[in-house]
Amino acid sequence: MTVLVVVLRALIALLALASLAVPVVAFGFAVGSGAVDAAPLYAAAGAGITLCALVALAAVWVLLTRVRRATIFDGRALRWVDAIIVAGIAASLLVVALAAHVVLVVEPPLDAPGLVVVAGGAVLLAASFDLLMVVMRGLLTTAIGLRGELDEVV
Repeated sequence: MTVLVVVLRALIALLALASLAVPVVAFGFAVGSGAVDAAPLYAAAGAGITLCALVALAAVWVLLTRVRRATIFDGRALRWVDAIIVAGIAASLLVVALAAHVVLVVEPPLDAPGLVVVAGGAVLLAASFDLLMVVMRGLLTTAIGLRGELDEVV
């Protein structure tokens, strides 16, 4: 279990470093597509999404620590799952706003049906992640209750 936790932590650190490029890529996308006026908006949205991702990664790091210490089945672990859910919802709202801006506001309209599909896919992916985390929180809550019952029996 310890090796798995170390590998997952290394992946989290790698993802955290890679996520720092998101605002730069968003700014470059805006400038490259000719929407120079919207470049700060895209960079801000990219920074917000990056911040949400980093909060979620930090919460996963803490949960991995709790797994390693065998304290995951504790009510205090739920606040970290809640942090992941809130960060996921915030990132989802930013993705929706960004997709809506690209599709509805950018003038002249982009003749890029692939971009619309990617934006819609990103929104669906973000919403699916949020729903998955709500289900996982419910499972953790049930497991915590069962662990308490098992402790009473033993």
